[in-house]
Amino acid sequence: MENRANKQEGFRLRRLNRIMVLAAVLLGIALVAASLSTNRSFSELEKATEGYIRARKDVADMQAGSDYLTDRVRTFIVTGDSDSAADFFYEVEVTRRRDLAVESMEQTLSGSDGARYLSAALQASNQLAEIERYAMKLAAAGNGLDIGTLPAALGTVTLTAADEALSAEEKLVKAREMVFDATYQAHKGDIRENLALCEQALIGETEDVQKKSTDRLENALTAQTLLIAIVVMAVIFIVLYSAHLIIRPVNALVKAIEEKQLAEERGAYELRFVSRAYNEAYVQSQQNQEALAYKATHDALTGLFNRGAFEKAKQMTRGRAQAMFIFDVDHFKEFNDRYGHDMGDRVLQKVARILAGNFRSEDYVCRFGGDEFTVLMVHATSAMRELVENKIENIREALRDTEDGLPRITLSIGVAFSDRPDPTDDILKDADTALYVTKERGRDGYTFYGDKE
Repeated sequence: MENRANKQEGFRLRRLNRIMVLAAVLLGIALVAASLSTNRSFSELEKATEGYIRARKDVADMQAGSDYLTDRVRTFIVTGDSDSAADFFYEVEVTRRRDLAVESMEQTLSGSDGARYLSAALQASNQLAEIERYAMKLAAAGNGLDIGTLPAALGTVTLTAADEALSAEEKLVKAREMVFDATYQAHKGDIRENLALCEQALIGETEDVQKKSTDRLENALTAQTLLIAIVVMAVIFIVLYSAHLIIRPVNALVKAIEEKQLAEERGAYELRFVSRAYNEAYVQSQQNQEALAYKATHDALTGLFNRGAFEKAKQMTRGRAQAMFIFDVDHFKEFNDRYGHDMGDRVLQKVARILAGNFRSEDYVCRFGGDEFTVLMVHATSAMRELVENKIENIREALRDTEDGLPRITLSIGVAFSDRPDPTDDILKDADTALYVTKERGRDGYTFYGDKE
């Protein structure tokens, strides 16, 4: 009887073992399924974030390409520089940043509103390019340039009979009007508007994907938590250990994603990997935004504030004690003509570096355009004139130094204080008036607004 009982007990134990093994297998399968679902949700989130970053780059490339074409066509029309025309058609036919941006977004977000708006921006840019080509042809004719020395694509543009009949000066005037008038600006506005709508669509579409991924992730986590709760009843230690490695880090990651913050890299390797991937994507996105913001306020060649940033600074400091400087590089065109544009760029960079080194960090040192620089020196009055003169002399002396291989550089300078005598309503205009006096005196010097001849 005892032997029979032992056999029955053994049978029950073996059956219980088989049930436990089966339960463990089922729980394992369930846990694996939940983990795979979690990983898929993370992958979708990562893919959406990467797609957003690529799409933002496409938008930036479209804007940069369009602005570059505008810069090249205006430079050609104003100066007649054939290199600018070559740059224009090289961008259109070879670099093709605008076209490649649309192709990239079509691959990433085919059929999306963002892709549609970017395509609309390209269409508006292409329409603008037709105007630009025609204006370039007018300018070439007005300047009497040999069409054979210009890009071949420009030779295919045909002027109307009425425009052919215009005088050279009239052709140049019309060419300038075409790239500066309201119609041209309206086309530029269409491009900017479509790019803005594209960015809005990208943000909305990305947030939708992130929300769906987060919802799926939360559902997967709920299922995973229930399975872990069942395991807790059998093996408390395993549950606690799993919670330490998975549950808390995942919840923290979800919270970081929802609050758009960096996630702490902790927990299981997979979670640390996903957190690291998310953090890298997040940091890259932030850096891209900062880079775009920096580019919008700084000059690419010199690293100084650009004209737009200067105008904002001028508005912010309006009515406060300040000194306004305008620096103009003397005979800058001769640097380019004699030594080449690379040397001209180095000259501008040297001027920028010396100006930035001689003013305070709170002052606004800007490249106003071309070879002209402006400085808005805050908390400055005419009582500080001697200090300002010393600062100017230091700048002039540093620019005369040729040990760096650059030729001697001189500046024409105009200065106006906020408490200047007989002011107009614009301190920049008064500084420019002083600059004009310096140039009239033979350049290579400085003048304070209000000084007697």
